Amino acid sequence: MLSRTFFRPAYTAFQFIQAGRLTRQLTTTSEQALPSSQSPTNTIDLIQEISQLAQDNKTPETPAEAPKSNAESSKSSETDQVKQWPQRIKDVAETSRLPRSVQALYLRPLRRKAQHGLPVCDLQLRSYSVRNVEFFADFAIRAAYYLNLPVSGPVPLPRIVERWTVPRSNFVHKKSQENFERITLRRLIQIKDGHPETVQLWLAFLRRHAFYGVGMKANVFDFDDLDVGSGLDATADDVDKALEPYFSQFGQRYDAKQKKSIVEQINSERFTNPRSPMNEVRKVHYMSILPPTKMRPPPLKLRSELQVLPSIRYRPCPGRIQFHSRRRTVYTSATADASRNRVIFSGIQPTGIPHLGNYLGALREWVRLQNDADPMTKCIYSIVDLHALTVPQEATQLRQWRKESFAILLAIGLDPSRSMLFYQSDVSAHAELMWILSTVASMGYLSRMTQWKSKLQLPEDTDLENDNAKSKLRLGLFSYPVLQAADILVHRATHVPVGEDQKQHIEFTRYTANSFNHLFGNLFPSPEGLISPARRVMSLKDPIHKMSKSETDQKSRILLTDSEKDVQTKIKSALTDSEPGISYDPARRPGISNLIEILSHLEGPNGRSCEEIASELQSTSIKALKDRVAATINAHIQPIRDRYLEIVSRENGYLEDIAEQGAVKARQNANETMKAVRFTMGL
Repeated sequence: MLSRTFFRPAYTAFQFIQAGRLTRQLTTTSEQALPSSQSPTNTIDLIQEISQLAQDNKTPETPAEAPKSNAESSKSSETDQVKQWPQRIKDVAETSRLPRSVQALYLRPLRRKAQHGLPVCDLQLRSYSVRNVEFFADFAIRAAYYLNLPVSGPVPLPRIVERWTVPRSNFVHKKSQENFERITLRRLIQIKDGHPETVQLWLAFLRRHAFYGVGMKANVFDFDDLDVGSGLDATADDVDKALEPYFSQFGQRYDAKQKKSIVEQINSERFTNPRSPMNEVRKVHYMSILPPTKMRPPPLKLRSELQVLPSIRYRPCPGRIQFHSRRRTVYTSATADASRNRVIFSGIQPTGIPHLGNYLGALREWVRLQNDADPMTKCIYSIVDLHALTVPQEATQLRQWRKESFAILLAIGLDPSRSMLFYQSDVSAHAELMWILSTVASMGYLSRMTQWKSKLQLPEDTDLENDNAKSKLRLGLFSYPVLQAADILVHRATHVPVGEDQKQHIEFTRYTANSFNHLFGNLFPSPEGLISPARRVMSLKDPIHKMSKSETDQKSRILLTDSEKDVQTKIKSALTDSEPGISYDPARRPGISNLIEILSHLEGPNGRSCEEIASELQSTSIKALKDRVAATINAHIQPIRDRYLEIVSRENGYLEDIAEQGAVKARQNANETMKAVRFTMGL
C-alpha cells in the first residue's frame, strides 16, 4: 500500500497513545506548569516534548491538580484504551499538527458504494515494480472516486514469471551460462455501475497521467436491452442481401468486380489526404517553412528562431510508456503535396516481347494511368534490366530483349513527353539506394518472400536451412525485393500499379521504408499498391497456372506481336474439356473459364462479368467460343503490333535517344532523393 511503501511513521502505536494523553494534559496546564520562557515556541518543540515524555513514560503534574490514586489511574487507562483511533487522532489534532508520516497511515482512497454491482470496466495494471503498480493503482482509485465511479480492487493477479538462460561463451559448462528472471506484477481494478462515457473519461485521464513503468489494459463492457435479439431478426433479411454479392464468389480465384476504376480510387479522399510518415511532424509548434535554396530539405523555423531539422532521429526508449503529441501536417520540399504531386512508378523485366498476361495485368493500366492522371502527376516507367541479372543471361540476347521491351512500351501508347521511360541500369541511384536499404532490411522477412522460391522451383515452406536452397540460392536473387524497394523509393513513388502476385513486394517496400524512417527520420513515403482488375491470365496449355514465358511450349502464351494466324492457332490448341455447353466454373472447368476470363478482361473494367458472358454463350460450342476469343484478342493487339513494327523499323538511334532523354529526367529526380538520404545519414 501507499503508506507502507513511501512513508515510515515516526512513532510506534504505544508512543502514539501516550502522546495523545500527554498532549491533552500539556494543553490544559501549559500556562500554569511552564514559564513563558520555557513554553514550546512551535509545534515541533511540542512534539519533541511529547516524544521525550512518552519515552520516559512520565506524566507531568500540575500545581492545580493533585496526583490521582492507583484506582483512578487504572480506571482512566481502561477508558483511554477503549477509545477509537479517530477519536484519538482528533484529540491530538486539536492542539497540534501530526507529522506527515503519521497522517499517511490513515490516508486511504475514498470509494463509492455500488448500488447494483454490474461490472462495466476491468482495468489491469502491469509492472515489474511493486512500488510503481501500487502507487498507480491508488491513483486510479482516487480518480474514480472524484468521477463518482464505484470501484473495487486492486486485486492481485497471478504473477507472470519469465526465465531464460543466455550463454556467455562458446563453452558448454554451467559457469559459461547466465540465468535471468523477470517477474511481472499485475493488479485488477473493476468499475461497477458506471456510465460508459464517464468510464472512457476515466481511462483517458489515466492514459494522460500514466506512470512510468506501468502498463495498462482495459476491457470495457457494453450492455444492451433484452430485446436486442428481435432487432437483429428484423434486419436479418437486409444483411443477407448486402452479403450475398460477396459470398456468391467466396473461395473463387476471381474476386468481385470493382465498381471504381483505378483513377477514381487515386482521386478519392483516401489517396488525396494520406498519412504517410513524410508528412507528419511529432511536435506541435507554430512553424513557418523557409524558402528552399538547394535540393536539401529546408529546416522548420520556430517563432523563437530555433532550428529543427525534419530529419531528427526518433528512437523510442524501451521500458517506458510513450504518448505522442498531436500531429499536424507540414509539407516540405522533400515531399510535395500528395494530393497534387502524386508519383506513379512501375517496371517490367526485359524478357523479350510481353505476353497477353503482362499486357492485361500491368501494361494496359500504365497507359490508362498516364492518360487519365492530372498534369501534376509524375508517371515513371522503367525497363528493370538489373533485375534480369538475377538469373544467367546471354549478353547479345539481353541487349536485344531490352530494345524489344522498350519498343513495346512505346507501341502500347506510353508517351515519352508525358512519362519517364528509361533503362534501370542508366540510373546508378537505384543500385546505391539498394545498398543503403540492405542495411535496414530484415533477413527473416526476405527468407519468407516467395520470389526466390518460385525462381528456384522450391516449395513455399522452404527456409534457408534447406539443402537445396543453400546450393542454388544466390545473393542477387535473395536480395531481389531490396532492389525492387529501391526502385520505388528512389523516386519517392506514392502509387505502384502491380499485379496480384506482386502485393508481397509492395508490403516489403512499405516495411523497409518504415524501418529507414524509424532510424533516420521521416524521409520516404509509404507507397500504395494499385492492383489491376485483371487478376491473372492463365496458361493456354496448363490453365491452373498463370501465363508465363518460363514454359517451354510456345503455344501456352500469346505475345503482343503475334500475327492473326498465330493467335488463331494458339487459341484453337488451348486446353479445354469435352463437356458440352459453356459455363464458368474455374474449379471444375479451368480451360473454358480461362477463355471466358480473357474475354471479360479485354472488355475493360466497365465490361461484362464472367458470369454474364457465360450466360450469353451458354448454348455455344467450344469451337465457336475459341473463334470469338481469337478474334477479340487480334482486334486488341493488332494496333500494338503495327505500331511496334513501325518503331523497330526506324533508324538513326530512335529508341536510344528516347531512352537517354528519359534517363536524364530519371537521374535528376533520383539525385534529389539521394542528396537527402546522404545528408540524413551523414554521408
